[in-house]
Amino acid sequence: MFVALAPIDILIILVFVGFMVVIGVLLKRSMNHSTDFLLAGRKIPSWITGIAFISANISALELLGMSASGAEYGFLTFHFYYLGAIPGMIFLGIFMMPFYYSTKIRSVPEYLRYRFNRPAHLVNSLITLLSLALGSGIYLYSLSLVFETLFGWNPHLSILFSALIVLIYTYFGGLSSSIYTEVMQFCLTVLGLFPLVIVGLTRLGGWDGLMQKIPESHKHMWVGLPGGQNELGWDVLSVTVGLGFVLSFSYWTCGFAEVQRAMAAKDYRAARRTPLIGAMFKLFLPFLTVIPGLIALAEFSTEMNGEYNKSFLILLKNFYPSGMLGLGTTALLAAFMAGMSSSVTAMNTIFTYDIYQTYINKDEDDKTYLKIGKLSTMVAVVFAIFTSYIAMQFENIMNYIQLLFSFFNAPLISIFLLGMFWKKASKWSAFYGMLVGTASGLIHYFLYTQGYLYYKSDMVSNFYGAIYSGVFCFLVMVIVSQIEKEDPNRDLHGLVYANRDKSNVFWDPRILAWGVILLVLLAGFNVVFA
Repeated sequence: MFVALAPIDILIILVFVGFMVVIGVLLKRSMNHSTDFLLAGRKIPSWITGIAFISANISALELLGMSASGAEYGFLTFHFYYLGAIPGMIFLGIFMMPFYYSTKIRSVPEYLRYRFNRPAHLVNSLITLLSLALGSGIYLYSLSLVFETLFGWNPHLSILFSALIVLIYTYFGGLSSSIYTEVMQFCLTVLGLFPLVIVGLTRLGGWDGLMQKIPESHKHMWVGLPGGQNELGWDVLSVTVGLGFVLSFSYWTCGFAEVQRAMAAKDYRAARRTPLIGAMFKLFLPFLTVIPGLIALAEFSTEMNGEYNKSFLILLKNFYPSGMLGLGTTALLAAFMAGMSSSVTAMNTIFTYDIYQTYINKDEDDKTYLKIGKLSTMVAVVFAIFTSYIAMQFENIMNYIQLLFSFFNAPLISIFLLGMFWKKASKWSAFYGMLVGTASGLIHYFLYTQGYLYYKSDMVSNFYGAIYSGVFCFLVMVIVSQIEKEDPNRDLHGLVYANRDKSNVFWDPRILAWGVILLVLLAGFNVVFA
């Protein structure tokens, strides 16, 4: 399986790495304040933040995992995009960014401090830091797995090398370098991997040729969902509510790594356009990730021999000559770096503003917070290296990610929806809702692993775990809000819909038009691949 890189391939990789470092060093000159380093000065155009928004989510893990799922399950994997991502991104741009941007909060957890209370803010900050650290470790491990499988490289050295590159350009350039490099990384990912699809479809005789060579079970998104009559054991409730609502909305609307890119936009409308631009790219991303898996299944099923995780790598080995192999490898490296740098820049911002400034030392000068931001960047990378070895203990990394989301992220959608659209949500409701929601997800997972609950697959268990986490959080918040006496002096201006900031247009026709176009396209894709 090992492939040898030619000198031209190594040169392409080194040029890319060098360019990343140069960008970070050049941006160092403009990092004069903590807001420059941690918030990118809030002056970046929406087309850049929009591409960075989607690039921050792409990783080598997604490319390998989704192609493997495509080879094993076919169009069912499209649900991770068309239900598990795009609806949440649309909702963020239309409904939630007005609250985030108008209040000028510096992080998603900070919204909870103003809307609810400090305990809710502290718990959410700590949980977010933990989930980001675990997520960044997954990015590191997945890339080391690629290099070990494809080239036979030492995985430990791969982890250290990749972490060092990300550390250099994020340490010098902060969020700005992360965003600008993510734009280039996204372009490289598309440029480096799209030829796989073109070459593969050409060899198979086009789309019709591909459809003729894959199993019938791989050709549908919705057929077989009722009753869980499919290879994944997914059913309508777990997919539509667990994945399509709870996990999708909690990750894309409350996950700071992505939302941070929208917060860096230059103005209110640009911030709202950011996730909508990202959603437009996300619509077509399955053709770059899932379809290669189907091509590998149709063309190289014997070589793959049921090891679906190798599907993407088999295509690289067989389709790309010297030069192109370097470009494809660089695309994987770029995808990984975008994912990890997004986690690192989110962690340094949350620690500096939400932990250090809020609870440790709130009266320091700005230079101190800039220094803390840079130090926390270094610590975040060290944590990522450590957690990469935790990820190694899980056979299926995609299941591991969704498991983390099912109890860390799932309660957040209830908290933010009630917080933004129900004025009576009380101060302590978010705190208790978060604790109970997270605990219910953990208890559900324990009952499943001990055999007290049965599902057809681990992924279905994760979907239902997310439902329980979200529902219990919602119920506890409503109950606590009914019990707790309302404070008539609370200032909720700009924090809830009833007291929203009227200086900016909430129901902007142009933003709504974006959303409608995306929904129409989304419905069309669901019909075509039903």
